[in-house]
Amino acid sequence: MANPRRTPAGTPRAQSIGLEKKTRSECGFEDAESSLAPFGIPSTATHEGKLSKLLSYLGSNNPWPGQVKSDDVVWLLDNVAFRAPNGHWHAEFVTAAFDHKASPKLVDIVGDIAAKVGLAKGSKEEATIEKRIAPFVMEILPGRQINAKFDDSAELRLGPGGRNGVSSDVRRIPEGKDGSVVTSAAVVPKGTTGMLEMKTVYAEPEGWAIISDVDDTIKITQTSNPTGILTTTFVSEPTPVAGMPELYAYIQTLVTTSAPWFYLSASPYNLYPFLRKFRDDYYPHGQLILRDSNLLTISGLLSNLTLGTEKYKVNRIKKVHRWLPKRKMILIGDSTQSDPEAYGDICRMFPGWVKLILIRKVTDISAVGIQEKNEPTRFEKAFEDIPRELWHVFENPSEFNPQIILFAMSSETSEQPTKRQKSSKDVPYNLIYWPGLPGRGEHIRLALEEAGADYTDTAHIKDGINQVMAHINGDLPNDDINTPLLAPPILKHGDLTINQLPNILLYLGPRLGLVTDPQTDPDGLYRINGLTLTALDGLSNEPHDCHHPIATGLYYEDQKEESKRKAQDYVKNRLPKFLGYFERVLGSKVSGEVVWLYGGKLTYADLVLFQCVDGLKFMFPKAMTKLEKEGKHAKVFELHKAVSERPRIKAYLESDRRQKYSNGIYRYYEELDFEG
Repeated sequence: MANPRRTPAGTPRAQSIGLEKKTRSECGFEDAESSLAPFGIPSTATHEGKLSKLLSYLGSNNPWPGQVKSDDVVWLLDNVAFRAPNGHWHAEFVTAAFDHKASPKLVDIVGDIAAKVGLAKGSKEEATIEKRIAPFVMEILPGRQINAKFDDSAELRLGPGGRNGVSSDVRRIPEGKDGSVVTSAAVVPKGTTGMLEMKTVYAEPEGWAIISDVDDTIKITQTSNPTGILTTTFVSEPTPVAGMPELYAYIQTLVTTSAPWFYLSASPYNLYPFLRKFRDDYYPHGQLILRDSNLLTISGLLSNLTLGTEKYKVNRIKKVHRWLPKRKMILIGDSTQSDPEAYGDICRMFPGWVKLILIRKVTDISAVGIQEKNEPTRFEKAFEDIPRELWHVFENPSEFNPQIILFAMSSETSEQPTKRQKSSKDVPYNLIYWPGLPGRGEHIRLALEEAGADYTDTAHIKDGINQVMAHINGDLPNDDINTPLLAPPILKHGDLTINQLPNILLYLGPRLGLVTDPQTDPDGLYRINGLTLTALDGLSNEPHDCHHPIATGLYYEDQKEESKRKAQDYVKNRLPKFLGYFERVLGSKVSGEVVWLYGGKLTYADLVLFQCVDGLKFMFPKAMTKLEKEGKHAKVFELHKAVSERPRIKAYLESDRRQKYSNGIYRYYEELDFEG
């Protein structure tokens, strides 16, 4: 009978364990660990009584906890608050307690590390090593109870801690607002030092959240090299991975400042002060989740970062899932440790919880085995049975395509909560419009393409022009039930035939799922329609008037001078005005604080704005290029890119169904191409 605890060969976890063993063997981790000087600190406090030592085995059930003294060192760790199933707010409070006295072997330990990283005896860097090694050489105090005051009001009794000096307690806390930050302070005797304040971020059950690895994802640690780990941890200034602070700042603008961040590291809690400062210097505020074991040795640091990281990270992420099971998660990691395997495990455990995985392929450090860790087959195995669009591997953060994030977020929001409306007209849509130019019919095509609707288009059928003329001349439609029509675009759906572009979009929007949910937002359709009408007025109709300012029946050549005056005024005054308006809309709360105009999801108003911006880029390339470079309308141009990258729209734009701009609304005349 097979051992049920044995990891089957060929699984992602077996692959992860194999890579760990190979890295440790080839990089000499065991030799490095065995050669490091021991600290000589026992596992419990030397000056505690025998009874206290025994009771510390009970952890939080200790009936007689020790109290904090004036010469103790106390840490309170930042956390994230969540709503329990009963609706009350809770948070996990993690604390640690140490004796302020350092090991008598401190000088030997500092010298040992200095020698390992190649520093000369007595070098100035030894002062940095001594400062950073301090949390490793302070004597832990098991069984301590730490009292704290939450938001200067609620009293908290935290602990007592276990044998490792760390306590972890889930406590109910007062009501709070999503994204708000509350400070807690330790109530301790005068003279007590450490990190005596912590921050709690409130996180409602729904929304976005991010879990990020630390070492070699956002901070250069060189986890594949024992000497590199010692150098980056105890000697050199902590350095962010180039481009990652900017990428995280951008992600924060998308998920909003209320979204909680979790920084998950395999490092021990001894490094919390070091990593907290690094986080505060370069990245969005968030909860640091660290290992609560191996607090007493430097060799423990090396093994923490290289052994059992997949299992450890899966267990910690499962805890976050218990807290926030309804959040939409973004997981970010790198290829040096077991992040791909751990994140793959989580996706398979909790289908639908994770919406995006980003893995940084580390190539900017010299390490044994890094090439094998970056093989495509590794990632394919780690993310087996997970949709390919869910996970992405990138190398250079500065060249990372932000549309990947925008697409993940828009795909998620665009499907919820509105579903495509059922109709008794179970037949294809028929678009009747002029062949040979995009024109106003293009707005309708984009809506039909985005929804994957079945439709025909007179622009692409033989003798389609005859259908257009038949409707204009009054031969069609059947006027028993349909009013006579003046001009295209025209939509025929079953027995219904209607025209006027805004009217057609008003009809299609609910049926194609391109409006917000009418049950939860009954007025949303009219707000979306208002945005659509504004875009068509200022970014479609007015551009048309730039080349026909006097009369539509005259040729452009008959009104050329007037066109120049009209176009020059338009690009100088009207174009910035309308783009500025939509920039305001995209920055407002009603937009949902994402890339779309209204309600946090893509609607037909976004498709209309896309087509208007796209046409203007063709018609006034100088003015649009200048406006884009200025950055005052960045959200508008981001929306244009986001729409163009949606899978169905992208496929349509690259197909021969997308007609080229010519003599329609958007025309290019060199003499009208003003910069503004």
